Amino acid sequence: MALQMFPLLTISLVIYAVLTLTGVAGEAGTAWHDIVVVSLPMYSGDVWRVDWGALFLTGSMGLLFVEIVRATKAGAASITNHLLSFLLFVVALLLFILAPGFGNSVYFIFLMMTFLDPMAGLVVTTVTARRDLAVAPQV
Repeated sequence: MALQMFPLLTISLVIYAVLTLTGVAGEAGTAWHDIVVVSLPMYSGDVWRVDWGALFLTGSMGLLFVEIVRATKAGAASITNHLLSFLLFVVALLLFILAPGFGNSVYFIFLMMTFLDPMAGLVVTTVTARRDLAVAPQV
């Protein structure tokens, strides 16, 4: 039950904060999220460079998907999850505005995910609850 209330994007925020605040960097002080993991040649002749930031965002999108699926369940745990998710957004927003190392596009996209989590969750929960409480029309 307590696990249902836990916002999964907290995991992503902790990973980002630990990697940023510990100063993990590449060559010449490159931020961890700009370090290229793999370069893949494409048939078109382009080279697709996958960096840690893209992998971080991909994992975070997976967690956001799970959060939205979990929002289809109604109940007190779901409402608590939405409130905690909104609190997570506030913390992430403060880090974006105030903390060094958090003002970049990778983190901004993650910040938008932390905003979409409680908003989409509340909408999905409301629609689901309305459907569950629907009464047959009177004739």
